[in-house]
Amino acid sequence: MPVTYQQLMDLQRPNQEVRYTHKDSFLYALSVGVASEGIEESTLPFVYEHRPMRTIPSMATVLMRAPVPESGIDFRGLLHGEQRLTLHRAIPAEGTLIVDAGVSEVIDKGAEKGSVVLFESRGRMPDGEPVFTTTTVLLARRDGGIGGPGGTLPAPHPIPERVPDLTVRVPTRPDASLLYRLNDDANPLHADPEVAKKAGFPAPILHGLCTYGTVCAALVKTVCEGDAARMATFDARFASPVFPGEELQVDIWHDQSVVSFRCSVPARHQVVLDHGRSEIRNA
Repeated sequence: MPVTYQQLMDLQRPNQEVRYTHKDSFLYALSVGVASEGIEESTLPFVYEHRPMRTIPSMATVLMRAPVPESGIDFRGLLHGEQRLTLHRAIPAEGTLIVDAGVSEVIDKGAEKGSVVLFESRGRMPDGEPVFTTTTVLLARRDGGIGGPGGTLPAPHPIPERVPDLTVRVPTRPDASLLYRLNDDANPLHADPEVAKKAGFPAPILHGLCTYGTVCAALVKTVCEGDAARMATFDARFASPVFPGEELQVDIWHDQSVVSFRCSVPARHQVVLDHGRSEIRNA
């Protein structure tokens, strides 16, 4: 049975208890390359328990518990369009969060064009203090004409036309997708060469959220000078996949408290994350 608009809007999973340890935070940080340039004092808080522990903000994407697998969406036509993140406070390096997750909006483009489905997850401390809000924007290309309103997404964040204020090169590990899947993302597309070939790729690709997290870590290390609590938002649109082992180039533009960014693979002249926007709090 095809999924319906009402079935999607009824998909709500409130009050999920998410427990994790500092080892989970360290694994996430390592999987998004926080120590790709070796052991440095500035990165130890993200990977070493004998420093005041910090968490890469994009770890919210592995804590968010969005109920995508149970949505009924046809996965053969599913694309991850964009990811948005708001940080209400720094994510604790370990502890328990309460997560409310579900579908927040469905934009039906018609039977031929599919639908845009937005999943929202809100993480909070057990005492109710908000921690993060994530929005996962999925393009369900085989699930159009399902009813409900039409509409459009907000216009993408414009990237400045001037030369970047800062450019950072970030290596990825040849086994990056195997490491990242230990964050509870076991899609075989990112591990099994045969599955990747059937999907039209010459080899397993990196998780889009791994690329997203790698760029987030790069901004924390550079723009935030290692202080992850300064990052207030981190939004980007997915443009193209990355293969493990490729070097990324992150171009960054500063406009007061707003940072714009774009990520590409220079060896292929291919943009992989676009229309990036991050709000940075004052130190």
